[in-house]
Amino acid sequence: MQLALAYAPRTARNVHLALFALDTRLAQVVGRGSEPIVAQLKLAWWRDRFAEDRCQWPVGEPLLASLATWDADVSHLGRTVDGWEGLLSEDPLAAPVVTEFVEGRAQVWALASEAIGAGTESSKVQQAARQWAVADLAGNLHDASEKAEAIRSIRDLSLDPVVMPRALRPMAVLAAMGRRSLKRERPMMDGGRALFNAMRVGILGR
Repeated sequence: MQLALAYAPRTARNVHLALFALDTRLAQVVGRGSEPIVAQLKLAWWRDRFAEDRCQWPVGEPLLASLATWDADVSHLGRTVDGWEGLLSEDPLAAPVVTEFVEGRAQVWALASEAIGAGTESSKVQQAARQWAVADLAGNLHDASEKAEAIRSIRDLSLDPVVMPRALRPMAVLAAMGRRSLKRERPMMDGGRALFNAMRVGILGR
């Protein structure tokens, strides 16, 4: 994400920072090996915040302070919390769980694009988000059968390039990384060519 962030225009940088920070925070809650009940309690805290009016959010949490500035309906951020929580299940990863997770991340990207002033690009943004989210999930699954299920669950996902405005360039970079990973069935950053591809999209947008 740091590579993608390097291509954010100054006027859109803070929104992208908050977007990536939220994703990282929720990933840490789910992935740190804590007891599921502890992780669920932490996720519930975030879900409760997003269900509140932002003027009621506690002072002193920098991420909430950043999200509070978004010119978008941040109550929908709760959807991505639900998606992350689904990964805590002890059951084998199933297609509905993958779908909820991917769509939750796509919703956050759409809200971020709205906050940046590019809300008309919502459908493109969500498509780009799906391309990245599936690749990111598959790349972090260690069980081969679960990784295969994650990829199978999105067999109808288009891997066509998504062209977005300059303000959303970090999203374009991540989407390009995701597409390349899914097409090649390789990690997103698997060598110099992957880095070159990401940098090319960061500079040219395609």
